[in-house]
Order: sequence, then C-alpha cells, then structure tokens
Amino acid sequence: MTRKRTTQETTNPCNTPTAAPSPATDTALLVPPTVLDLVPDVEGAPSNVVAFVATYKPLRVEFPLWAHSAPELGTEYLTLYWNGKEVEKKAFDKPIQPADLYILAPVRLMIEGEHDLHYDVLNYAGELSESRPLTVYIDKTPPLLPDEDQLEFPPLIIRDGVTEDYLKANDDEVTAEVPPFLGAEPGDTVKWFWSDDPVGKQMVGMITLSKEDIELLGTQSSSKTLKLVFTGDFIRQAGNGTRFARYEVQDRAGTATQRALARSVKSDPSPPPRELPPPRIKEATGSDFFSTLEPGKAVNGVTFVIPDDADIRPGETVTAYWGEPGTLGGYSTSTPTSPGAREYLIPRVHVPPHMNSRVELHYQIDKPDVPPSPLHFVTVRKIEGLPTVQCTKIINGALNVRNLGSATFTLGDWEFRHTSQFVNAWILGVSRTNTEVEITLPIANALPVPTEAGEIVLGNVSETNLRELALTFQFHVLVEVSFDDKVSWLKFPSAAAQLEDRA
Repeated sequence: MTRKRTTQETTNPCNTPTAAPSPATDTALLVPPTVLDLVPDVEGAPSNVVAFVATYKPLRVEFPLWAHSAPELGTEYLTLYWNGKEVEKKAFDKPIQPADLYILAPVRLMIEGEHDLHYDVLNYAGELSESRPLTVYIDKTPPLLPDEDQLEFPPLIIRDGVTEDYLKANDDEVTAEVPPFLGAEPGDTVKWFWSDDPVGKQMVGMITLSKEDIELLGTQSSSKTLKLVFTGDFIRQAGNGTRFARYEVQDRAGTATQRALARSVKSDPSPPPRELPPPRIKEATGSDFFSTLEPGKAVNGVTFVIPDDADIRPGETVTAYWGEPGTLGGYSTSTPTSPGAREYLIPRVHVPPHMNSRVELHYQIDKPDVPPSPLHFVTVRKIEGLPTVQCTKIINGALNVRNLGSATFTLGDWEFRHTSQFVNAWILGVSRTNTEVEITLPIANALPVPTEAGEIVLGNVSETNLRELALTFQFHVLVEVSFDDKVSWLKFPSAAAQLEDRA
C-alpha cells in the first residue's frame, strides 16, 4: 500500500441537507477558523496537517469573536462548513464568551486528504459575513518500508563484528544505511537502536528528514539512502556480545510507527576504563538516558545529578555540562551545591533556549585518560499560558482608523522572560486595493526584550499604513518570541480585529 498524496474530492460524508460553497477570498470578511491539533509545518510537505491521534475523536475548530457582536439585541448564529457542507450551527442570545467559540467536527469527517473549512456569522442585524477558508490535510497512511528493510552495514562489520581496531580505523564510529522507503516526506523521523534483544529500546539517535532527503519516483515519493551513525561510546556502553541494530520510521502526522527487522551484529570493543553512568536532571522524568522536563518545574533552575555509583575517586574534580558551553543555553560548572555533593545547579536562564527541543548532558572527570560520561538527553517542553498581544485602540473587535494617528501594540509578562530573547510582531491582513492579496505591516522586528518583567511596547503602526488594509475585513496581529538567539521562534497567541473608518 503506497501513501496517498492527492487532493481529495469534495464530498458530503455526513449527508447534511445544508450546503454552502467555499467563500472567495476577495469577499470573505472574517479570518479563517483555527484548528489546534495541527503538527508544525515543514518546508516541502503539506501544510496544516492534522495530528493522526486527533482524527479518532471530534476535531475542535475555534473562531475569534467577530466585531460588534451584540446577541442581546437579537440572536446571532455561527455556522461551520466542511468542504462546503454544514457541520453545525451555534446560536447565541447572550454575550459570547471566548470559551464558547468552538465547534466539534465529527469523526466521520476525518477522511484522508485535503479539506476546506470555513464559517459564516449571521449577526443580530441580519448581516451575514463569511470567513476565508482554512485548508487542512489528514494523513492516515504510514510510510512503506521495503521487503528487505534491515540496516545495511559495511562488509567488515557483517563478517567480524565491531572491534576496537575497526573503531580506531573509522573515527570511533560504525555507519549503517537505511534502504529507501516509499511515501517519505519532509518531517518524517527516523530513530535507530542498538540493543541486546531484537526489540530493544536503547535509542542511539533520531533524525528528521528534510526535502533534500526525498526524491520522486514517478508520482510516488521515496527517501534517499540515509546514513546512520553508531558511536564507539554508545557501542562500548552497551557491552560485549551479540547486539541487535534496527530502526523505526514515523511520519509527521504521527501514524503507526513502521519498525524494520533487527540485524544481529557481534560486538567486542574494549570496555571503558571506568563505570560512569549517565547523569540526570532531578526535576525531569524519564529513563537513564532520556527524560522530559516541564518548564514549570524549572522556574528556579534545575539540578544536575551524578549517580552515586559513578566511579569518582577522592581528590578528583568533576565538571557538569548542560548543552554546549559557549553557546546560548550552554552551561558548565565544577561547583556542586555543597562540598562533596554530586548535585550541580543549572541556572534558570539556561533552560528556555532549549524549549521545544532537546539538550545533551554529560560530566567529565579531570583526568586525560578518563572519557566523558555517557550522554543523557532532556527534552524540554514549551511553556504554557503565553500572553496575547494588546492594543488599547482595538475596541469590541474593531480598530477605527478615523483620526487615529497610530496604534500602539504591547505584550505582557511570560514565564522565563529574559533580556537575551527577541520579539517579532506584525499585522497580517488583506489589501484594500485587492482583497485577494495578503499584506504584512511590521510592528517589531527582532526586538530585544528590554526587561525581565512589565509591559513591553512592541511598536506603533501609523494610520497611513493601517489604511493599506481592507475595511470591514478582519486581520491578525501575530507575535513570536525567540528564546535561542533567533534560531527558532515560538508563536504567542494572536489577536484578530476588523478595520473600520467611521466618525
């Protein structure tokens, strides 16, 4: 079975009697709906992919409040359409709370392919406004491994196994190749393992495919041959004897993991001179080599712990490493929390640059013949409860440009805020001269965070620039913050408003 990558024809899987065509972008006044259960976009792959696990339950679709809502003056109606077919209509006869602005799309609509979602609003005055569409993609088909799916090792490894001589001659590593598999796309992940049983979970590493790793075979996509590295340290740590090497593939949507057959390899490298188990973080949860850290547990920093059974001898100095020293978020210290202890404090400022990513931990004894400890990998989750951009000139979901002068946009506090961070902010809307064209109005570009607390003034947008936006059409005010010196950006909640010009 090969992976589908075609646009699905618009059908009516729920057989509802009411139908509405998808709105044209040049007449739709409202911003598109929002689906939270989307995986991050990746260059070269479909956008707005629904997480696979979310396709087995009703899909929550959310909406911003429209301008001049007054249901107490007359019932207002919000209707969601899926591929032009009505899903549900909600009626409001009292002031609308943000928590009520959602509709659950039923599971029967979760069919593989592209789907257009839009909504319309009938306000108390009988005026009907439509939104621009949001196109989501549902992927339920996992990649397809070849019949001969085992890792391919060099002939010397197949014949003699892993030896110390081989590692010395090959940069202290063993490489293996993943044979091409069908249905590969950017964003797919490949994990590989080196264990003492065929289904072991001792993961060596993980890579995420980019568009450079993909090629087309006719209409079908395939991965190129992928090279995986097994380091000498990891192989020695796993000990001598027969070991099993295998890999797993999972697509970006999170469909069923595809597991290749394990290949047995003899392993007889020299043992390490000392028993140095990997370190851990006291506030994180997980196994010996992998753990997960919730940012809320790191507001006072985190505690780097060296296990009691580590072979550290009297008089030796040990250095604890969090990430790579000299880089943003990297830190090292040789000062324990108390004399003779095996715990070291990692200050809180070094945690945010690793959010939504993974940081490596190890420790080093101050002896040239002692190798560093095995690595421990901590996945740091992203923070929650982020503030929404504010503008005092936006009233009841509308921004009136008449004699405005300019509009000032601000942002409140967030956890782990620090002056090493940067903020981008901009307005995204449609052009007054051609509503099929999106335009961007900058507010802040890589603005350094000035303080660790208090309201930040992001910037001003002049009345002249705001008048480039189409009247009565909604626009978004978008904000993102970089915690890692502008390498990546975390999106903050956006605001939506409608531009008006009235006395």
